[in-house]
Amino acid sequence: MPAKDGRREVGMKRCAALVLATALMIEPASADPVALSAFRDIPRPEPTLQVAYGASSSQGVDVFLPDGPGPHPVAVFIHGGCWSATTAGREQLRHLGPELTRRGIAMWSIGYRRANEAGGGYPGTYQDVGAALDKLAEDAPAYRFDLTRVVLIGHSAGGHLALWAASRGSLPPESPLQGRLRFKPRAVISLGGVGDLSTFGRFVPVLCGPGIVERLAPNDRLLEVSPAALTPSAESIVMVSGVLDRLVPPWVAYDYALALRGRSGVAPRLVDVPDAGHFDLVTPSAPSWAEVRKLVEAGLAAR
Repeated sequence: MPAKDGRREVGMKRCAALVLATALMIEPASADPVALSAFRDIPRPEPTLQVAYGASSSQGVDVFLPDGPGPHPVAVFIHGGCWSATTAGREQLRHLGPELTRRGIAMWSIGYRRANEAGGGYPGTYQDVGAALDKLAEDAPAYRFDLTRVVLIGHSAGGHLALWAASRGSLPPESPLQGRLRFKPRAVISLGGVGDLSTFGRFVPVLCGPGIVERLAPNDRLLEVSPAALTPSAESIVMVSGVLDRLVPPWVAYDYALALRGRSGVAPRLVDVPDAGHFDLVTPSAPSWAEVRKLVEAGLAAR
């Protein structure tokens, strides 16, 4: 009898938690999150210049340069879009360029071959990100970039790639993805990003379509491409989540933080932004952008 009563008590607690969670999801927010349609309608200016690092049109970087002689701090951005060529390319984040340059920050916005285009997936997508970051180091003198003041930022799928890029130096030498950054980012900031593919991978087919995760993270290569299985080299890791994000909810950041802390002792900073959805974090007119901008500026200033 005591065992049955104990199970009943646990069951009642779980039911109560489920009811509470459902009520919280139904409770109207004080502000509606930015919808995908509204995000797509944001005007996107042309960059100052575009830099190629490979033969594919996807292997390029949008560069936004601030006025002045420099040396300029650099915000490296990696766009999201489900790792899919049918969803988004690097033009997705061009509207952030002027937001940064008016504050004296250069923007190096990386494009890459996505999982469902020729040469993308494993290993091409990851090698592209590494090559684009190597290109930043090579071209820094020409554009008067200060490589001692760099932050690496990724949104959504780009958050996964940013976290991975900061960790690729911990891969074994025999991995085709192994390589060390030629600079040490002061911070890596994931905006609604995916840090642990081993837990989130099951949701990718629903969100992004079939075949993406299989091309991006084959079973025998998962530990090479899931940031939670690697050790980052950045000075700090910041996981930013919109509380109302239904695509990549805050628990995704928590899972990454728990896995990383348990394995390597690294403790990412967790930032939950109230009333923010998935796209608010990269929409300048949304209140949450001010929080993101402060994190970028703080990362560049940190020592």
